[in-house]
Amino acid sequence: MATILVFLGLNFWSNQLDDLHIQDVKIYNTFFAMENGKPTFYLYGKLKPIFASYSGGAFTQYNNSNGSNYGWNTSKNNVYIDGQQTHSPFGSKEVVFRIKSDSKEGLTLLNQNLYLTDHHHHKIKIYDAQTKTQPYSIDQKDTQKFIKQNKLH
Repeated sequence: MATILVFLGLNFWSNQLDDLHIQDVKIYNTFFAMENGKPTFYLYGKLKPIFASYSGGAFTQYNNSNGSNYGWNTSKNNVYIDGQQTHSPFGSKEVVFRIKSDSKEGLTLLNQNLYLTDHHHHKIKIYDAQTKTQPYSIDQKDTQKFIKQNKLH
């Protein structure tokens, strides 16, 4: 009986949603693509710790059950992206974020700096709007080429 209770307790703990911790993510690629005529930003990464699995991205802004805001937040020049993880060793380690440009929501993307953030106020700059560079992009000329090909400014 004690073994079952310990197992259930560990299972409950490991599946609780938690803020995605910056130090837990290894980013291996970022890029822009066009979707339905709008620039869309993608980030691909992997969680490093054994007791972590990815559990939510920035497809849209949403609230979890405890009222915390996950997804993205904007200011005039910046977009802050955050997500969720669990402590399960069995879940997916792949981290994927996809954010589509939406001027009504203040997401111009190409004209805003993009940051991966967590609730501990840590952040990683993943796109610089002034220089049009992405430090984690496999091909650094990717953004300029994307802008030219799609006649964006």
